[in-house]
Amino acid sequence: MTRGSVYTVKISGDAGLRAAQDIALSLRQALTGHDRVAIATEAISGADITTIQLLLAANRQARDTGKSLSLAAPPSGALRALLIEVGCLDGDGQPLTPDGDFWTQSARPGEGKPA
Repeated sequence: MTRGSVYTVKISGDAGLRAAQDIALSLRQALTGHDRVAIATEAISGADITTIQLLLAANRQARDTGKSLSLAAPPSGALRALLIEVGCLDGDGQPLTPDGDFWTQSARPGEGKPA
């Protein structure tokens, strides 16, 4: 298990319902083997409410086990559009929900090992 560095999980392509099981497995494995995990989401081309639920559930799992989970960079593209559409973020990218800090805080640049 790594302690100091941030391990990065890259999610790309359609991250909706059809990919949820694979993404959940990747996140679960990352959180099992690392104390600090970042999720790179910039290559997501499609997302749905399942994507949001999956990422928030992983964040909750990390908190419950004393680990850190964050986005590698602020949400962009399809994920950002979805977060705005469903009311998690406003048009300027500011949080509108109690879980908003998850979407707006990201891992420090330059850290992380890609999955």
